[in-house]
Amino acid sequence: MALRRIQKNSFEIKTGKVLLFKNEKGKQGIWIECGGNKELDSLAEEIHTIMKPLGFIADKPFKAHITLGRYQQKPGKKPETINRESQRFRTKKFSLIQSSLTPRGSVYKTLADFRMI
Repeated sequence: MALRRIQKNSFEIKTGKVLLFKNEKGKQGIWIECGGNKELDSLAEEIHTIMKPLGFIADKPFKAHITLGRYQQKPGKKPETINRESQRFRTKKFSLIQSSLTPRGSVYKTLADFRMI
């Protein structure tokens, strides 16, 4: 598999703001951003570079985040008012995940894991 060529050192990721999102299909959700990390951005760019010749083109710019959930009606509490501290965690691997949209919601399947150095 082409992604096995990627050799990256483990690095730390820091969480940011809690935000609401709405995509072009009207699906809504809440997520935590994980931005401002040059190692993470570099990993994403290398993945895009390797996958593009194989016919996998990114449909939008990379935005590091953790999806907490999806909803049909906005939550009663605004995310800015959620009391939480920023967290840090260290990467050990990255994964290739297949996402399938179904009437009951998204279904995710891990196709392969890739260890960090």
